[in-house]
Amino acid sequence: MFCKKVIPVLCFFLFLSVAQVFAQEQRVADSLEIIYYQNKLQDTAKLKLLKNLSFNEMKDFKKGLKYADELITLSQSLNNDKYLRIGYFLKGTKKRMLGNLDDALEAYFKSADIARKSYDLTAEGQSYGGIADTYSVGKNHTSAINYYLKAITVLRQSKDSIGLASVLSNTGDEYLNASKYDSALVYFNAAKVIFDKANHLTGKGYSLGNIGMVYAYTGKNDVAEKNINEAIAILEKTQDFYPICEYLLSMADVYLSKNDTKTALMYTQRSLRLAEQYGLTEQISKASLKLSQVYEKTGDTGKALAYHKKYIVYRDSLNNLNTVQKMADLRTNYEVSQKQGEVNLLTQQRRNQTYSLIFLGVILGLTILTIGVLMKNNQIKKKAYTNLNVQKQETDKQRAKAEAALHELQLTQKQLIQSAKMASLGELAAGIAHEIQNPLNFVNNFSEVNVELLAELKDGPVNQLTALDKAEAELIIDDLASNLKKINDHGKRAEDIVKGMLQHSRPNIGQMEHTDINALADEYLSLNYHGIKIKDKEFNARYITNFDPTIGKVELIPQDLASVLLNLYSNAFFAVNEKKKQLDGAFDPLVSVTTKRNGNNVEIAVKDNGVGIPQKIQDKIFQPFFTTKPPGQGTGLGLSLSYDIIMAHGGEIKLKSKEGEFTEITIQLPIGNRQNSA
Repeated sequence: MFCKKVIPVLCFFLFLSVAQVFAQEQRVADSLEIIYYQNKLQDTAKLKLLKNLSFNEMKDFKKGLKYADELITLSQSLNNDKYLRIGYFLKGTKKRMLGNLDDALEAYFKSADIARKSYDLTAEGQSYGGIADTYSVGKNHTSAINYYLKAITVLRQSKDSIGLASVLSNTGDEYLNASKYDSALVYFNAAKVIFDKANHLTGKGYSLGNIGMVYAYTGKNDVAEKNINEAIAILEKTQDFYPICEYLLSMADVYLSKNDTKTALMYTQRSLRLAEQYGLTEQISKASLKLSQVYEKTGDTGKALAYHKKYIVYRDSLNNLNTVQKMADLRTNYEVSQKQGEVNLLTQQRRNQTYSLIFLGVILGLTILTIGVLMKNNQIKKKAYTNLNVQKQETDKQRAKAEAALHELQLTQKQLIQSAKMASLGELAAGIAHEIQNPLNFVNNFSEVNVELLAELKDGPVNQLTALDKAEAELIIDDLASNLKKINDHGKRAEDIVKGMLQHSRPNIGQMEHTDINALADEYLSLNYHGIKIKDKEFNARYITNFDPTIGKVELIPQDLASVLLNLYSNAFFAVNEKKKQLDGAFDPLVSVTTKRNGNNVEIAVKDNGVGIPQKIQDKIFQPFFTTKPPGQGTGLGLSLSYDIIMAHGGEIKLKSKEGEFTEITIQLPIGNRQNSA
């Protein structure tokens, strides 16, 4: 069996209108060539012509590549970054379709860099999608998943629904490659919802073909054949031959499973002819391998061997060691040059206070180690006190620098969040955890031990001092103990942030299960409430439930939904508790949870009568690192992670709130394959 890679023509929406993308005939390119050879256009007009020439050339990719290179050269001479970015993106696409993966990756990275610097979220997300496609073709599936998730995040913020659907579809294909059929179907269906809503013909073709391939892999041949045939018919109209080659091979597998080698051979030969006609290196490799397998089943070992040799030649041209190494080097160079600045800014925004306290903790720790000696010699003690004052002044300077950095960061916070959310949380999150966790453990553990040492010091050597020195020493010891307590509190706060970042960056590979939503919602509501009661003895609130018994069981990833519900419950109880404090207890805190079936969807609503959310910040509530909680009480990752989980299930999450009165968050999930509760 083979695995496919969807090539997203949809990414080209950056350049042309929807109507232009649907059915580009070769005569369009021919008409543009006539204008090109007249050589009468200049500057921006010629840039537009070259862009359209390269984009519309879907039969001769080498010719399309020539126009892209000319577009890059002219854009550079005119200092036009917009068309320079487009040129690199087109070059990456043509190179990828021709099988030149390292060159494609280099061009995509340049396109992404220009888009990021110009804060063009649509272009940035599409460039990340091209990078992910290239890694996928090169069999580097870890990097492919990371860049697909990065593209999903950016495109969701850009409101580019078609581009988002394309990347969701390609992400599903990565799970298909890993034989995670349930997860693949989640992403494919999420993409299909968007394509159907937009009445997007090409997207419909991809969706039908992708879902058909899942059915083919799972042995549902009849529905697989129906979907794939419909997909091929649609894509033939748009002359999108790359995926047609894939779907033809999938049809061959369907007929091989029926032991109909004659029909399987017909589909495979057709796939190879198309791939050779349009120079699709990856598709030639796959079709050659499939032909080798089919001829082996027919007993024609000569042809089987010949096509297997052809497969090896084309496979090696795609995945030779030099190409793999160059692709790895390109990614390393890009991420080292681009991510470092973003990570530094993000670190200053969310952890500048923690780092300052770590710095102070190290200094205070060293100071504590010298107190025993200071108690024996008054002169050394005075000198140490002087050093401590100097160190505190240095700490104040560090705080001042951090505040200045924070002020500068606020000017670009919106762009930073959009570009940095997944810029490093994939592979870099593990490194961040490793690098930060050790000093955090040092600060937390050392601060706790030193509090005990101070207590021993206060009860022991300090008693041997004169009354005046003893009073002064006890005052200093009390101040140090108080500071160490603050260091410990903020160190644990930093640990929570690191854990949240790791959870946010971890791709979901859970299994779909038929789940009783009512039971799950009720179980975790009780669990969350009693967990809060254990932590806060004074906490008290009412909660009620209204569950629709007709929902039955719905296919989803239960661990993911449980995580979302826990986050919503925690926020609701926090909101009512805050309002109770504001009203000095003259308030009846209430949280309600409701489930109901609404057509082909299930809705879960969590409502509280707490403090509410101001209107001016409601559009930011699902952004990463944005929180309405006081400093130290929230990481700002819970709702963002919940949003990603619900979208990955093909659902929606909505907010309604009025400041001072209530907040209601509603989750809507497609029912999909539903089982009755009985």
